[in-house]
Amino acid sequence: MKEIITKFIKGMIIGVAALTAGAGTFAIVLGIYDRCMEIIANPFKNFKENLKYIWPILLGILLSAACCANLVGYLLNEYNAFTRCAFLGIIIGGIPTLFAVANKKGFKKKYLISTLIALIITIICTVIANNTKAGTEVTYLSKIELILYGAIYAWGAVMPGMTTIHILIYLGVLAPILKGFTTLNLAIIIPFGIGYIALALTTAGMITYLFKKFYGMTYYAIIGFSITSLVMFVPEFKSIGQGIIGVIIILISTLFMYGITRLDKKIEETKEEGALTNEK
Repeated sequence: MKEIITKFIKGMIIGVAALTAGAGTFAIVLGIYDRCMEIIANPFKNFKENLKYIWPILLGILLSAACCANLVGYLLNEYNAFTRCAFLGIIIGGIPTLFAVANKKGFKKKYLISTLIALIITIICTVIANNTKAGTEVTYLSKIELILYGAIYAWGAVMPGMTTIHILIYLGVLAPILKGFTTLNLAIIIPFGIGYIALALTTAGMITYLFKKFYGMTYYAIIGFSITSLVMFVPEFKSIGQGIIGVIIILISTLFMYGITRLDKKIEETKEEGALTNEK
């Protein structure tokens, strides 16, 4: 039950993150990214085991995304700095786990090259994203356009540190797409979902291959993407009072995230101990 609840909470965090800066970074710091990519790339391999692992995560993602779409939009508009602080703390709280997983198979100095490349790429993308301005909101989206936008959104969701939500804002399509999901408009949900799933399946296969062949290099590149993604969450405070509240929010969310990762680690250790006991 603890394992199910933990995965459900992780899914809820990822669901909310998917509405802002993309889910990839949060999946990394929550320790479920590589396993989820493997499942997405080969969904029917060990189907029952995969379903047992992923269903609480998917449930959390769907519920949080459905319930929080309007809320996240409201918080980003009305309390942007504080909302950014919460996400900033969540990523910081997961960084120790991120490095532990990356070094699981050993560390080599050459891995830092991929980290540096990822840092440069993410800084460039963040600068470009922060300098874009929202375009005129569109009122009609064709099926082909929705499929394309679903693919664009999926790229930002599955690639850690990358955010493509700014592209949708710039094109003026984010608001009608979110409205389509909150009102359960299947004419928007289905084609958007097709583009999303198609891109996710393709990308997941590529990432799974890189993990198997270049584990250290790939993970340290992801570390670069994830750490640099902190830049886009750094808020601007209008007063010292806001700054103090922001720091408190960062501390609380950091401790919350760290607690989730520690609980997950204990669950995994308990499972391993149980497996060893059964073997004996």
